[in-house]
Amino acid sequence: MKNFATVAALAAGANAFVGRSNNCCFHLTASGGESGTVGQLDDGQNRIHGGLQEAEFCIDSKGALTDGHGRGCIITGPSTQFQCDEGATPMTGWSIDSQGQVSYNGDADFVACATGQNGGLNIYTTESSDVTGCKDIKLSADSCSGSASGSSSVAVPGSSTPVPGPSSSASTPYVPGPSSSASVPYVPGSSGSAVTLHTTVTSTYCPESSTVPVIPGTPGTPGVPGTSATPGVPGTSSVPVIPVTSGTPGVPGTSGGQPSQTASSAQPSGTTTAGGSCPTDLSGEYEFPHLIIPIDSSSPDTAAGTSYNGTISSTVSTIFNFDIPSSDTGKTCSLVFLFPKKEDLETSSYSFSGDGKVDFASLQSAATQSTTYSNAPAVKEDYGDFTISPGNSYLVSTFECPAGQTVSYEMKNSGSTELDFFEDYNPSPLGLYITVC
Repeated sequence: MKNFATVAALAAGANAFVGRSNNCCFHLTASGGESGTVGQLDDGQNRIHGGLQEAEFCIDSKGALTDGHGRGCIITGPSTQFQCDEGATPMTGWSIDSQGQVSYNGDADFVACATGQNGGLNIYTTESSDVTGCKDIKLSADSCSGSASGSSSVAVPGSSTPVPGPSSSASTPYVPGPSSSASVPYVPGSSGSAVTLHTTVTSTYCPESSTVPVIPGTPGTPGVPGTSATPGVPGTSSVPVIPVTSGTPGVPGTSGGQPSQTASSAQPSGTTTAGGSCPTDLSGEYEFPHLIIPIDSSSPDTAAGTSYNGTISSTVSTIFNFDIPSSDTGKTCSLVFLFPKKEDLETSSYSFSGDGKVDFASLQSAATQSTTYSNAPAVKEDYGDFTISPGNSYLVSTFECPAGQTVSYEMKNSGSTELDFFEDYNPSPLGLYITVC
């Protein structure tokens, strides 16, 4: 289930603006190699051109950005794309100088790269081999550029460390939101007068639909400009189910069990695969990890804290926490790993080398932000080795959904695998998920 808040602001007089939580709000314009206003897809990707409506952004006193829908704006890793995601904690480090020029961590240089969709260009902080048709740009804000007292900026750059934000679902958020603090108010021009804002907040309850994915704290994937977006689902034909390691068949209602050795054929959207398991794609309901924690045997007492990335190496493994809502009582859950080809990714990326051998295991308790290699939860059940390769999805285990609980799973190297990936539900989905049926 999802809750949406609609804020309607009524203001009168010159220099009026719409504020959210006393933040300073503005629009962005690109100049340089490409010029134009910055719009936004329904899923939060920020773009130049493409016929998109001008997007609104708000900055707080810590240099954190949110968009007009209240979504946290982040720089994705490793592609460094500028986008705003539902449930994401906004990264700090943004600032606007007295001329309105926007910087991230003190750097005002950005790149706009081709998407192949309606002439739209995505925005990145740096150019990489994953994108093409890039041009250097600058970004400027149409307000929030200084104040009556002559201050040179409206935000102080802070840490840009990625921190996953709380989910909008009923599940327990994996990172507490930032504590509220005084934000920099908008300062009208010299000719303006004070404006009183009256806001009306309407909360709308939308029940789940059996045909629409339940996405904890995540929006839909890009739609065609001018139309509504639908939740992203990789075509089952493009993400084939491949044979997995041998073991006893998983039995729904038990604590786990190995997937069948026989490969399942791809199923139509929303159907279950053979043997009572749930889809090995995101065509139906699914749960997204709400805490991702890398642990390193070479630094056994160091807590790396939260991450957006899953990292696997000779010394590093990654723990994924899932908060299973009470509404999943009596349902079947399948732990799946989705590993698309790089060319099928839109907003994510990964690096991969080695023999592809990895091991999955369920853990006896949930990880926390303080989890290290030394104090990591013990293994509850080892699901065995899998040999992964791009362009495939993997059914790890099927079990009765542990409704109302937080459960953890570890993914580690069991050969010579080196893998670093940005967990992302956007097409094509990449990472570890729990599908529900």
